[in-house]
Amino acid sequence: MQRYFRNLFRTERPSKVSGMPLLLLLAGVILLWSDPGSASEQAELMFLGQTQFVFNESSDAVVRLVVKREGDPVNVTVLVLLEGEDTGDFVSSTAAAFLLTSESIKTIFIGVEDDNLPEADETFTFNLRIQSSSNGVILGTPNKATVTILSNDNAFGIIAFNSTEEITVDEPKNGSHLVPLTLVREKGTYGTVTVHYEVSGGPNPAIEDLSPDRGNITIPPGMAVVVFNISIQNDQTPEDDEVFWVRLTGVAGGALLRPNGSMVALRVRRNDSPLRFSQASLGVPETAGVITLTVTRGRLTEGGPLIGSDDTEVSVDYVVVSGHGAASATPAVDFTDLQAVRTLTFPPFVYEAQLQFNVSDDAVPEIAESFSVVLREDSVRGDAVLVAPAAALVTIEPNDKPHGVLSLVAAAAATPGRPVSINEDVTQRFEGISVVRNGGNHGEVSVNWTVSRNSTPGVPVSDDLTPAAGTLLFAAGQTSAVLVLDVVPDNLPEEAEAFLLRLLPDTVTGGAEVDEPMEVVFYLRDSDDVYGSFGFDPREEQSIQSHLDGRFLSLSFLRQGGALGAVALGLTALYLPAGPLDPSLARDHVLNVSRSLSLRFSDGQQRAGLVLPIRNDAFLQNGAHFLILLDSVELVDIRTPIPSISPRFGGALNLTLTVTPDIANGEIGFTSNVTLAVVEPEDANATTVSLPLRRDGTDGRAEVFWSLRPVGAGRGDITADDLRPFRGSVVFLSGQSDTFINFTVMADDVPEVNETLLLSLDRSNVENQILKAGFTSREIVILENDDPGGVFQFSDQGPWVINEGEAVELRVLRAAGQLLRQLVRYTVAPQGSEEFYGAPGILEFNPGEREVVVALVALQDGVPELDETFSVGLSSHSTPPSRIGHRREVNITVRSSDDPYGVIEFSQSGLAEAINESKGSETHQASYTVTRNRGRFGEVSVSWVLDPGHHGDISPTQGVLVFLEGEFLQNLTVSSIPDEIPEEVEHFTLTLTNVTGGARLGSALNASLQVNKNDDPIYFADPVVVRVEEGGVANFTVVRGGRADFVATVMYRVEYGGDASPTDLAPLGNDTTLVYQVGEWEKNVSVATEDDDLPETDEPFHILLFNATGDAVVYGVHTATVVIEANDDANGIFSLDPTEKAVEEGATNDFYVRRARGHFGEVSVFWRLYANDSLTALEEGQEFSNTSGSVAFSTGEGSRPVVLEAIPDRLPEFNEYYVPPTGQRLRGAPRGGRPAGRRCPGRLSARPLQRRPLRRLRHRRRQPGPGGGGGRAVGRGHVGRGVVQRAPGAGRLRRGAGRLGDPLGPLPPRPPPHGRPPARRLLPRRRGAPPRRPAAPLRHGRPRLLRRARRPRDGGPRRRAGAPRQLHLLRLDGAGAGHGRLRGVQGRAGRAAVLRGEGADQPEPRQPDALLHGPGRQPHAGGPRHGREPEGGRRLDPRAGHGGRRRGGVLPGREPRPWGAAEHQGGGHRRR
Repeated sequence: MQRYFRNLFRTERPSKVSGMPLLLLLAGVILLWSDPGSASEQAELMFLGQTQFVFNESSDAVVRLVVKREGDPVNVTVLVLLEGEDTGDFVSSTAAAFLLTSESIKTIFIGVEDDNLPEADETFTFNLRIQSSSNGVILGTPNKATVTILSNDNAFGIIAFNSTEEITVDEPKNGSHLVPLTLVREKGTYGTVTVHYEVSGGPNPAIEDLSPDRGNITIPPGMAVVVFNISIQNDQTPEDDEVFWVRLTGVAGGALLRPNGSMVALRVRRNDSPLRFSQASLGVPETAGVITLTVTRGRLTEGGPLIGSDDTEVSVDYVVVSGHGAASATPAVDFTDLQAVRTLTFPPFVYEAQLQFNVSDDAVPEIAESFSVVLREDSVRGDAVLVAPAAALVTIEPNDKPHGVLSLVAAAAATPGRPVSINEDVTQRFEGISVVRNGGNHGEVSVNWTVSRNSTPGVPVSDDLTPAAGTLLFAAGQTSAVLVLDVVPDNLPEEAEAFLLRLLPDTVTGGAEVDEPMEVVFYLRDSDDVYGSFGFDPREEQSIQSHLDGRFLSLSFLRQGGALGAVALGLTALYLPAGPLDPSLARDHVLNVSRSLSLRFSDGQQRAGLVLPIRNDAFLQNGAHFLILLDSVELVDIRTPIPSISPRFGGALNLTLTVTPDIANGEIGFTSNVTLAVVEPEDANATTVSLPLRRDGTDGRAEVFWSLRPVGAGRGDITADDLRPFRGSVVFLSGQSDTFINFTVMADDVPEVNETLLLSLDRSNVENQILKAGFTSREIVILENDDPGGVFQFSDQGPWVINEGEAVELRVLRAAGQLLRQLVRYTVAPQGSEEFYGAPGILEFNPGEREVVVALVALQDGVPELDETFSVGLSSHSTPPSRIGHRREVNITVRSSDDPYGVIEFSQSGLAEAINESKGSETHQASYTVTRNRGRFGEVSVSWVLDPGHHGDISPTQGVLVFLEGEFLQNLTVSSIPDEIPEEVEHFTLTLTNVTGGARLGSALNASLQVNKNDDPIYFADPVVVRVEEGGVANFTVVRGGRADFVATVMYRVEYGGDASPTDLAPLGNDTTLVYQVGEWEKNVSVATEDDDLPETDEPFHILLFNATGDAVVYGVHTATVVIEANDDANGIFSLDPTEKAVEEGATNDFYVRRARGHFGEVSVFWRLYANDSLTALEEGQEFSNTSGSVAFSTGEGSRPVVLEAIPDRLPEFNEYYVPPTGQRLRGAPRGGRPAGRRCPGRLSARPLQRRPLRRLRHRRRQPGPGGGGGRAVGRGHVGRGVVQRAPGAGRLRRGAGRLGDPLGPLPPRPPPHGRPPARRLLPRRRGAPPRRPAAPLRHGRPRLLRRARRPRDGGPRRRAGAPRQLHLLRLDGAGAGHGRLRGVQGRAGRAAVLRGEGADQPEPRQPDALLHGPGRQPHAGGPRHGREPEGGRRLDPRAGHGGRRRGGVLPGREPRPWGAAEHQGGGHRRR
């Protein structure tokens, strides 16, 4: 139950501002919670009812699917998705439904999209899918639905020629020529289509010129263009342009023919120009000389029209053929061919060519002889053919009659049976008869002729023709002459007459003869309409008459000209309804006679009338016509010798009589038969509708009865409450042609669909008042009103707020009428189809259906989005459109999703960069791409941090990247910081830590940065401090650490300290740059010192490394020090004035300390008084007020006094001698004011120190014992190289300044340079090295370890009272290490002075221990090159490479320990 409760809220319906859906949901939860048996849900989803649909493509086709849930009641969101690609055939390819626990079925609508794309039958599959539900809901069967959309939009195509322009081709000369014709298949190309065609047109059958003249073309599926060929045949027939029509006559397979593209004209240009002789035979006399034969082009007959082509050049060869008989002309004897070549050529547009032959005239009487000229068919070149006559026969007439033979020739004689005739009415001069002169034509000849009447003797010929006789003359060479007759014009109608023309043989002159034919008969045709000219009589009215006894047509005819003979006039009378004058529309049974009629004009009759009765039952339509056609005129009682010109028609051959309204019968009907749409009144209770009636023919009174009859599916719903009356009548008065039928449409508030009524004219009250055919009824439609289909709107306007993947259920209600099937379209804007399942869509409301539910599911599209508000709007999808109510739009807000502000992370996981350390101006950077995946809305920022960030090797170590609106890439750039510190490979991590602006962090939050190993060190190897005597050479080794796989250089320079100057050095080389080649680790630097005789103190100079190149730096020991030890007694030689002086008790005396040689530095010389044995020092206050002390020499001072004051003790004493012991402090600063150190109490031995190996010693501080001595030692420490001797009775040595109770207090330690503790290496003395000098003060203010003798506990020997006075010795103990030396004088008195008391003996002073060398000459245990360290410096272990532990120093990457840091225990310390 708990699991269901969780799932229920995970798939809950979207929340809404109003609380109803939430209340329903909570109610369902409570009911479910109270049911103990609902722990596990088992439900099954499936389609219910019809799952196979077939539609025509139409905008009103809607698939109605019902989803059913069986099993436990659970909330479930289901989707119906189109399988495969969305082809746009549906309004939406998705649909959704949301089933509550209280619902078991839901209806889903999928609208079919009506497009203009040709498509064959298409079957689509929709699958049922569960979007979200509780566990246990499964898909049942059936879960698939198929929708078949039948072929549409001319899926099989529209067939047409690709072009209907005329195609012009030439007929081939030989063979055939193919003309390609292209058919296109527009629209769809589905299925196999067969197209039928045929060829027509042309003056001749198409099959004679084209092949084939009919056929079929098959177009396979998918093919949109097909080409077929028409073959043009070569027929060798002269032809002008021929136009053939290739027509598509039909198509099979579902396709259609495009009417304006189913025919194309094919023009075959004129071709086969005919070549022929102009005459087939020619008779010539022997005396003709040169004769000409004409060959024509383009004419089939002499003088006939041109035919065939004429725009090209053609040629033909000919041959002359002559036999061997007596009737054959012999070439070159009887005739000669005058052509040079036997080829005739016709240039373009030339139609004649001549062949000339010369006929030979001889004196030999001959019969007729002939020869033929034949055109060769096989030699025709160009577009031409030979036609008859293709040969010409030339006959040389019998000879020799030189003056010729005369005979008659008539122009009409060439046509047998056709007499020569003259039309008197049109001919004034007749030249149709001629006389020819055959044979010879020498000389002038003449012949007489006469004309006589052949039919009416006694009438002079001159009444009709002139002249009646005459003489015809032939000039020499003339072969023919025309006989000219003039026609005498008159206006008298006359019949045809025959005349005879005769040649008179007896009248021939000039030696000629007359031969047959010598006579010819010709006719003068009838004239001046002797038999009459017939037509309608214009003076009489042709009319339609109506009387009480009937109606008839009254016609009158007129005969003009002559009235000779009886003539029959044939005519046709037709009745045509109103409309076009087309005889084929004539109606019978109107006239009381037949259509064809005959009217006889008797001899001499000029006028005749004809009455055509109209049937009493005939209906004469207003505007109808009677058409009278004159057909023929014919002589009845006269036979003419030749065809006569008259009788004939003169004037109009037809007459039209129109039936006027006053003649027409009444024809009553509506003025239009178009359906009348009537709107139910909205603002009034009723409205009157008037329909006009018209009567064609207004004669008489007529009453017409009408009725209204409901028709159609809803005819039972039409009552008197809708309109009234349902029947009635209207009256036409005489002469009235128009009236109206009126009825009233009533108003109501009842939703109604279209109501159809048929208004019919039933009958009229008189027989001759008929109803007009086609206009006797009118359909009346009262349009749907009061919203019969309903008013559609949403049940609730929301707004709705959902998450992606959730469903929202919208209810569309229909108010008002429910009578129609209505379609309502809903759309989601903007881009609803991309954001929701089920949008857009069509909702189908069947009649009686009031509510439809549509579900929209927000797509989980994975696209980052902010809160988006979509508008769901309703619109009509029906025709006529439905009405949409006020709640036509609701808003749905989809909450922001898919990280709209972005997911910030590095561009890839494990992003790593490696860079080198920056050098000088060359900066090395690492850039990381930080991406803003998913959304890019708003401005966001991300913080980052570098870990570790305190090393100072990378900059910056943290920051913030800001992404502006739309930005998705930012670069995080860090740079390495140059530090010139040798370092191994260093690893850093960059981490994205915090985001703002609504974004979130992704998974790739870390990136690695590696700074490559860098800055290989270059440094001085040990020893780095070399002490050399003047004139010596100092050698140093400069070491490069690391890989040595690159060339590196380093420069060095010399800096002079103290009193050093360049004159003290002599470098052994001029090059101050050291170059390390690959694989080279060490370089040497040597410096020589100059030797002089000048007293000088310690002179240091330093060799500094700098400016390393390559991946190397100067690091560690960058300075080497060369110390030219003090030389030539730089600090001076100290001695006591050798003068022996006495000091009286209570008195003082001065003893001078002398300083010889160098006067450098401040030197303190200590002195002490000793007893005469030189071993026992005087106690304080013993004998003298001061028994020890020191004198200080400043720079440049040569002497200082020691003032001694003897204490008056009032005891008698001898002279006493005192010797000063050691143990006092010497201060000075011989090297630039640096403290000289101190001497610990004790006795200093003058013999050389002995070398002992380096070891670690534990020292124990002794606790004071009885009497100030003894005790135990505590603490521990280090002891350096060399040994320290202690005098008898001296105490134990301890390290550390000022810890032994020195009277001057401890010396403060000198701070180390660069914050590092000074490193100190104590090495054993080198074998063979000179002995070390006595211990000298420590550098840097740290005293050397010195052994000092403990003071005797008893304070030393004391002089007993009354003891003899002794001599006391004043002795200089020393001048301090490194400051000078004490010089003995002759007799060794320079170091000690004998003090003698009064009255005492003067014994010899005790020999001093030894000469104490100053610091410049002090022996050194380790030699000049050992035991010295650079000031504050550390030396690297030469065995360790770069990055190794520095001996006595610090490890790389660790902070150096503060100077002076040590582990203390009881006063000792141990350095790390």
